[in-house]
Amino acid sequence: MRIRTALPAFSLAVALALGAVPAFGSEDARGSCSGGPSEWRLKVGRESPSTLRIRFRIEDGDPDQAWQLFISDNGVRVYAGTKMSDDDGRIRIRRLALDRSRRDRIEAAGVNLVTGESCSGRLTYR
Repeated sequence: MRIRTALPAFSLAVALALGAVPAFGSEDARGSCSGGPSEWRLKVGRESPSTLRIRFRIEDGDPDQAWQLFISDNGVRVYAGTKMSDDDGRIRIRRLALDRSRRDRIEAAGVNLVTGESCSGRLTYR
């Protein structure tokens, strides 16, 4: 008899606990770069309840060229550095960042140090 009354209570507790799990959705933005054929994509998603996963990608650029890159979250630097584009003209950066507020304003930018082409984008993640 105790099992019959305990099972519905347990099921309700599990359902409430699962409903309290934060959503792990993502936001992304894309655009064209200035002065060249490249395109950029910025994608942000939740890695854990307190951590964001940030991805910045530049595609269709010239191969083997140096790019100066910068990513920030609410004005706090997440990444700054120089990377070379691969044989297909791609650059990829993946970083984890602390969730700094209810709304995170993520900004990313890149400048090709050879051609001067620039790519920049931003999005707000909730």
